[in-house]
Amino acid sequence: MLTILLSAYACLPNRGSEEGNGWHYSTLLSQRGVRTHCITREEFREAIEPELATGLYPNLTVHYVGVPAWLDRAYGNLIGLYVHYIYWQWKAARVAKKLDQTQNFDLVHHVTYSSLQLGSFMYRLKKPFIFGPAGGGQRVPPVMKHYLGKYYSREVMRDAVSWLLQRVNPGFYRSMRQADYVLISNSDSLQLARTYRGNKPMELMLDSGIGADFLAPKPQERVPNPPVLNLLWVGRLLPRKALELTIHAFSRVNPDLPIRLTIVGGQGEMAEHVPTYLTKYNVADRVDWVGHVSYDEVLKYYKESDVFLFTSLRDSGPTQVTEAMANTMPVITLALHGQAEMVNGTNGIKVPIESSEQVLNDLAAAIERLYHNPAERLEMGRKAYEFAKRQVWDEKINLFTERLYPSLVNQTKLVGVV
Repeated sequence: MLTILLSAYACLPNRGSEEGNGWHYSTLLSQRGVRTHCITREEFREAIEPELATGLYPNLTVHYVGVPAWLDRAYGNLIGLYVHYIYWQWKAARVAKKLDQTQNFDLVHHVTYSSLQLGSFMYRLKKPFIFGPAGGGQRVPPVMKHYLGKYYSREVMRDAVSWLLQRVNPGFYRSMRQADYVLISNSDSLQLARTYRGNKPMELMLDSGIGADFLAPKPQERVPNPPVLNLLWVGRLLPRKALELTIHAFSRVNPDLPIRLTIVGGQGEMAEHVPTYLTKYNVADRVDWVGHVSYDEVLKYYKESDVFLFTSLRDSGPTQVTEAMANTMPVITLALHGQAEMVNGTNGIKVPIESSEQVLNDLAAAIERLYHNPAERLEMGRKAYEFAKRQVWDEKINLFTERLYPSLVNQTKLVGVV
């Protein structure tokens, strides 16, 4: 039985995004007969321990690493988050080295955060080391910056800090040089990784996945000509998610067509602005904003909608897109970052970014196109379902347990560099 160490700064049960990724890696690997040790943050202990007590994960041991209280308090801002993360990684690596003296890990795998620049200190164990999947090469297109409003300055700061971390953070540049294998979540990040890694083994792999509960046993049979075509937007109301862009584009859809937009999400800095957007673009009578709902309740909205809209201006590999596809929904999105890797023209429509006006008009035209062409819409939904089947966590874990882990542990030379 393999004994592995996971570095999962984010790891929580029954969550999406990074927290869900860490939990899926830990639990599914343990259920595959891999003796799994996961290092995560002390604050997650209360949520994780009851899950471990169920006995469902007999091969999983979780180790918790805390940081000083003052650093926890600094977590709320961008610089504080980065300092918190790097300090935690440094401390986690010290704990990992002590654990290795008794556990003698076969392999170390860094899974979250999935950011190249933030890096990992797990290379210090001098064991076979996998880093990723990770992104970090994404940037907000300057022509769309007005949709972030005052928060665009934060994006500029993020880019500057990312540039600095590439040069001063040993967790980044040593991981890039010393990791036996690096997994990259999108082409933008691959270009960044190549700068530091050269031709050492790398591979493209989305950093998100979906649980089996989000994938129906077969494609959902949708009505070709519903009385109302229901569009859906799901996500946290963060500036980079650009909900305003979705609403602005929707305002250019012919109001005489029976098309409605449902917005699911109520947490984030932009929540207070949603009523203003609906009034500003004169779409309040065609939009339903349901606010924040539970992770399980989101599934109901996926099943009841016909087309998914995703207009984030910076995203590594958005889980919402895969979740929508798992429910046989075509996706309308931007030809940008992770979503551009997922939407290929057969399972949805991706709009290029040349100018703000062009993006708005093309998004509106894409919505009307799927309304007027039900056969195309249904076929795109079926293709989306086929894509989602390959992104189920069980399938992703197979890649590690059947190919990557054995290859590294056996010191087999890996091939197929991107």
